[in-house]
Amino acid sequence: MYYVYIIKSKTKERFYTGSSENVHKRLNSHNSGKVKSTKAYKP
Repeated sequence: MYYVYIIKSKTKERFYTGSSENVHKRLNSHNSGKVKSTKAYKP
């Protein structure tokens, strides 16, 4: 099953929408800077 998620940057008024089968793994990828589109906005 796939899930749709929305991430809000803590430092900027930016949102990112995505979908993933494993949301926890995908969120870790975003937060560690491994995703090009959110790398500049990581916590």
